Amino acid sequence: MMYRIFSIWLVIGLVLLLFWELPEWLYFANSIFMILYTSAVLVESKTYFFSKPKMSKMFTVLFIIAATTLLIEALSVYTGYPFGEYEYTTMLGYHVLGVPFTIAIAWVGFIINSTMISTQQNKWLRALETGVWVVFIDLILDPVALAWDFWQWDNGGFYYGIPATNFITWFFLAAILSFLLPLQKGAKPTVQSYRLLEWMFLFFGLLALKKGFILVACLAILFILFTEGRRVLDSSRKKALVH
Repeated sequence: MMYRIFSIWLVIGLVLLLFWELPEWLYFANSIFMILYTSAVLVESKTYFFSKPKMSKMFTVLFIIAATTLLIEALSVYTGYPFGEYEYTTMLGYHVLGVPFTIAIAWVGFIINSTMISTQQNKWLRALETGVWVVFIDLILDPVALAWDFWQWDNGGFYYGIPATNFITWFFLAAILSFLLPLQKGAKPTVQSYRLLEWMFLFFGLLALKKGFILVACLAILFILFTEGRRVLDSSRKKALVH
């Protein structure tokens, strides 16, 4: 159900943003978008990472991920380290320590979604793959968010005005926090867990195309194909193990 709600919200938002401009009174929709995405991810991950007896552990892990990412984002906003020098606008809602609270919620979704489809059989390899997935996400998301004035980079960088330190930090932060999630050997992620990531690539890829960011749009297509290829490969491996 949550996956369906998120998908409908995404399609409506995409049509609105592609053909019109988002009016100021609808800025709250940006926050709802990220909340729905992360909610959908959590629903898909509930049976994959957390069984009912471990619900309290689930909430602890979610809190640690959200709090850690929020504090590191705040550190960067105030000092320029480790992500780089930037500041958030009011587009994403209420700020905590200079960071929209929805950013921490988004981090939870990105890390859990990426870890869930990183079906490596040990935590170190899974951490490396999780880091790669979240960098894929940010390569598509960040240029569009910058163009839509979600945040502003002060000193610019090599990739659409975004510094390399941003992507390096995304990689290591996600990789490290993925160790908090249990390793599920032989478990198969739901189809929707792949689709959620593909939706995100499609959403920001089309918005990038509207802004004339051809490289970003091409990368979005490549990442969608890569994600779908990974889904098919994982499904084939699972079937082979069954037989």
